[in-house]
Amino acid sequence: MRIFILLAALLLSSGVRLHGQAAEDPRVLLAEAERMQWRDDSLALPAVERALALLQTPARGALRLRALGMRCWIQAGVIDTDSLISLASRGLAEAERAGDARARADLRLCRAYGYEGLGRMNEATAEYEFAVAEGRRLRDARLLADALMLRGELRYYRGEMAAALADLTESHDLYVRLKNPSRERHTLNDIANLYADSRVGEYDKALEYYRQVLASHRAAGNTAGVSTAYFNLGTTLENKGDPAAALDYYRRSLALERQRGDSAEIAVVERSMGIALTKAGRPAEALRWLDAPLAYYVRIRDADGQARVRLSRGTALRAAGRPADALADLESARAHFDSTHNTRYLERLHEERALAFAATGDWRRAYEARGTQQRLQQELAEQLKEEHTSRLRVQFDTQKKEAENRALVLENRLRGQRLASAARVRRLQTVIIALGVVIVGILAVLVARHIQSERLLRTMAMTDELTRLPNRRHLLAVAHERLADAKRSQKPISVLALDVDHFKRINDTFGHEVGDAVLRRVADTCRAALRHDDSIGRTGGEEFVVVLPHAAAERAMEVAERLRAAVERLEWDDVDPALRVTVSVGVAERAPADDDFAALSRRADDSLYRAKKLGRNRVDLATV
Repeated sequence: MRIFILLAALLLSSGVRLHGQAAEDPRVLLAEAERMQWRDDSLALPAVERALALLQTPARGALRLRALGMRCWIQAGVIDTDSLISLASRGLAEAERAGDARARADLRLCRAYGYEGLGRMNEATAEYEFAVAEGRRLRDARLLADALMLRGELRYYRGEMAAALADLTESHDLYVRLKNPSRERHTLNDIANLYADSRVGEYDKALEYYRQVLASHRAAGNTAGVSTAYFNLGTTLENKGDPAAALDYYRRSLALERQRGDSAEIAVVERSMGIALTKAGRPAEALRWLDAPLAYYVRIRDADGQARVRLSRGTALRAAGRPADALADLESARAHFDSTHNTRYLERLHEERALAFAATGDWRRAYEARGTQQRLQQELAEQLKEEHTSRLRVQFDTQKKEAENRALVLENRLRGQRLASAARVRRLQTVIIALGVVIVGILAVLVARHIQSERLLRTMAMTDELTRLPNRRHLLAVAHERLADAKRSQKPISVLALDVDHFKRINDTFGHEVGDAVLRRVADTCRAALRHDDSIGRTGGEEFVVVLPHAAAERAMEVAERLRAAVERLEWDDVDPALRVTVSVGVAERAPADDDFAALSRRADDSLYRAKKLGRNRVDLATV
């Protein structure tokens, strides 16, 4: 649960108690405002506004700019983001005229927070980069700590885990040196959130840090913080695969939220209770917990909240053996997520729909739902690639602009000095040329790095990270080319759909590390058993697709049986002596009715489902 008023904590204390002449001294007003407690920032704002009213003369410019920055951060959690950006920009104009570098960086940082609130991530990134650079240049520990914290949180949001951890760790260390316990807790909680993320999966480290945050909130008497720490501990244990332990922390959090009377937080925790109970194999009990948050979101007319709870209810109903009821909740949630284009929730929802349809025996709709889920997974991967490319472009443009600005400032200075001495002008022109060469060199390095990053992104976008096989996107591109060649040459082409049998059971019994080892070894074995012009790729979880050019059904069946037998012969003593791995394979040769690769692949998938249904560890040929 991210705290959105990130920098208003500067203004924390018990209230304003100013009398006589002190009340008319802006320095005293601002010093008192800085000591105010966060929950009393309604008292801090009048003090800052009064100080600004007193600071109208140019002689008080530095103090006025300090007050403008304070006002911007107080308002960060109060006014809408458009107004916040406008407020920060007006203050920034004054800072630019005054030439105050510290105030300029602080106000650009505040404006960046507004950009982030509007989803203008590239603009926010550029402002954060500037503030970090200025914090280092000015050797201002407070400015640098704030900028690193905000940039680290944005990097975490965008999936740059290593860079985010570096920023947040440095920010936390700076806050320790600055003796700011509130910010220490905040950045430590951010670091715990990062370790708890499924993309990192360092759950034990996350639990250790959350427990430190919990102890700090307890010592400070912060009930809301204690409740949040309990909730985060529960979520981490649930993601670690221990929903029973997670339930205990959820109950503690729920008890505190009921004491506080926060209905919104109560609904969040109750939904999490339901999700954990479903994972713990208690779906009937989970449904009772999910009824309350659903009623709450209906009452306050929160369509997004309703859809999220209905998704959780659909999962619980399916687990309880009520797939038809599950589909009713899932379809209701689907309507909302379709209208809001929420790709991440839609991907999860279609996975549940596929499982529910399969439970009702409607294999066609189950297949369609699984196909939609895989398409959404590809869209999410494309979005991630586009975000990486945009970030590189913003970084390059920002650095280039800063270099150009520095060159322009230097050129203007030299133009004024040129009147003093012709000889001095010639020397300074030499300096400009040298700096120009340096700038060109810097830009050349940046361009080279940009090209290198683009190549790396292109490779990452076409390769499955775990197995090093072509990913779904790469395989589809190859398959379309091979199919077009087959049509032109009137030669046969076949497709194999291969799936590791009981893979979920392998993960549940032996752990995800063993599951990953199984996928890697199966991939290596299949790749070694194929011809040089055959193509294999991983298309999802435990699923692989093989494209066999110039292979009719008989030849394709021989290859499929060779792959199946090769996997069955694998030895697993080095992993676990009890482990046995087999695969099922569906085979389809292109027929005249197969207009595109999707049709051919669909028939291979159908034959794979038959192989699974007939007992697994077998090969099945699709009929025309």
